Amino acid sequence: MPEKVGMMVARWLPVAVALSLTLVLVIVRSGWWQGVLIVVLGTAVAWLAPRAAEGRHAAREFRRVTTDLRRQRLAAEEARALAEERRDGAEEARELAEAARDRAEADRAEADAAREAADERALIGPEMHDLVSNAIGVMVVLAEGGPAAVESRPQAAERAFDTIAGTGRRTLAELGDMLSVLRRDIEPGQRAVPGLADLPELVRIMRAAGMALTMVAPEDVRLGRSEGLAVYRVVQEALTNALNHAPGQPVEVRLEVADARLVATVSNPVPSRRGPEPVAGHGIRGMRERAESVRGELSAAEDDGRWRVRLTVPVEKPAKPAPAGKNRRADKNGKGAGRKR
Repeated sequence: MPEKVGMMVARWLPVAVALSLTLVLVIVRSGWWQGVLIVVLGTAVAWLAPRAAEGRHAAREFRRVTTDLRRQRLAAEEARALAEERRDGAEEARELAEAARDRAEADRAEADAAREAADERALIGPEMHDLVSNAIGVMVVLAEGGPAAVESRPQAAERAFDTIAGTGRRTLAELGDMLSVLRRDIEPGQRAVPGLADLPELVRIMRAAGMALTMVAPEDVRLGRSEGLAVYRVVQEALTNALNHAPGQPVEVRLEVADARLVATVSNPVPSRRGPEPVAGHGIRGMRERAESVRGELSAAEDDGRWRVRLTVPVEKPAKPAPAGKNRRADKNGKGAGRKR
């Protein structure tokens, strides 16, 4: 509105001045109009002067307001640009933090894998001891009795020699896997290791060596890779000790689950005349170390006339109880997995 007033003043002021000059000429010629002319001119000036000043003031105010608005707009644009820059900086910082966290997690996973690999490589020595001692013990027993049975029991002798050959081949294959881990040809976690599922074959081999062996086990037990290997090796070592130090004695292997833990017990009567003593007791010490490596416990001692090796390890899932009548003695071929063998 002030701008419009200023524009009207600028437009009509020349017209008012021209009219005033015309009146002056007329009055000058007539003479008596001088008083009227003075009044008219005074009135015009009194009316136009404030309005002209008001128009100039309004124009200046308008220019000031528009200038302030432009400044505010520029300030707002600068503030928005600064906010966007800070937001971009925060996003970049967050991305850098996420990348750093990912690198840290990757480094931690790599370190964990390296530590697990080192731990498993450290177990190769005990693994070789358990594997070779069992294999040699079985092969020696079979080789000693094989020749005598060739004429009197040719079929038994043939089975003994087959078992010797099979045990040797299996041992060589497992040793090859262990050496591959040491040479870093394969990762430790990729090495095939025996577990609960391989116990029936172990039972068959020990029976072929002349051991009177029975095994009772639940049908459904889930163990981790390391726990399954620990159970297999402890049972294997205990059976080898029984074969060497209590020849001819009946041996029982019993696996039970209680409170989310698997209990594996190998027991046999203590003979009146014992076989050769273990060398430096490495077998029992190795079994105990293996149990501790999987958060388990091991005891080996004579109890009421029987030698018992007892291993306890955590399980992933409680065993499913077998229906009544499911536990039974296995036939001569070692069938009946998950029941009494």
